[in-house]
Amino acid sequence: MIDPIAAQAVASNHDEDFFDEGSYTTSIASSITDYKYEHGRRYHAYQEGRYLLPNDEVEQNRMDLQYHAVRLVFGDKLFFAPLQKDMKRVLDVGTGTGIWVEDVADSYPDTEVYGIDLSPIQPRWSAPNVKYQVDDVEQPWTFPPNHFDLIHTRIMLGSLRDWPLFFTQCLKHLRPGGYVECQELSVDARTDDDSLPDNSALTAWCNNQYDAMKTIGMELKVTGDMIKKQMLEAGFVDVEVKEFKTPIGQWPQDEKMRETGAFQLVAMLEGIGGLTMALWTRFLGWKREDVEDELVKVKKEMQSKNMHSYWPTFAVYGRKPVE
Repeated sequence: MIDPIAAQAVASNHDEDFFDEGSYTTSIASSITDYKYEHGRRYHAYQEGRYLLPNDEVEQNRMDLQYHAVRLVFGDKLFFAPLQKDMKRVLDVGTGTGIWVEDVADSYPDTEVYGIDLSPIQPRWSAPNVKYQVDDVEQPWTFPPNHFDLIHTRIMLGSLRDWPLFFTQCLKHLRPGGYVECQELSVDARTDDDSLPDNSALTAWCNNQYDAMKTIGMELKVTGDMIKKQMLEAGFVDVEVKEFKTPIGQWPQDEKMRETGAFQLVAMLEGIGGLTMALWTRFLGWKREDVEDELVKVKKEMQSKNMHSYWPTFAVYGRKPVE
């Protein structure tokens, strides 16, 4: 069990530049950059509708803030799998702005680091060992078998519909002895001191997010053990789970956790509209103005130092057996 996060005492009272075509196995054609717009937000064009969050600059900023929050939680570790420095190839699935890829490429300059995503929103200029491509991970992979030392995901719970298929693909494309690692955040706000009531706006938001995603076969409330079970069933061995807590807001006593919570809070305050609008209007029948009114309540709760909420966060890694 993870130790509770101690709370402070409170008084009662990247731009739209893209890589050259050669950087992608799927060329940057009009079918990929002909973005769709809804409620003033921009969405991906390739495999339209597969991913339900925006890909515009506001969302890119939210993803980068979220990345920094999780990296602080992980103690600046890029991954936990016990890999050596001489990795040849690493794959980041759902790379988003490419920030994890860039950090790994900088730390491992002799390793080829690949990032795939439905949106070409990665930086225009990168290290020579970085390669991006536009692709759908739930379609047949273009990479050869036994190819990667590490396959990584971070916060893909709202992106993958078929996790067993994903792990089967990982097993095929990892070299013997290679690792898959999933770094995930459960959209299930928790508290250690009952400061988040069951009827809170944040709890209701989590439940609505869960219900909306469930209609299209995606799961947002998960545990490390659930991911571990699926890895084992796919054939991975030596599967390990590391559990953490990502605070929402600046309520923790610990300075580092307070900094983490600040990044997470700003990410949510700036990005919650993009996380919510399409889901609730498309799948739950909400009107735009009603969504906006509800989000005012959620934001107010997240900013309160009297509500000591956090996201359950975990990293799960498993090894492909050596045949």
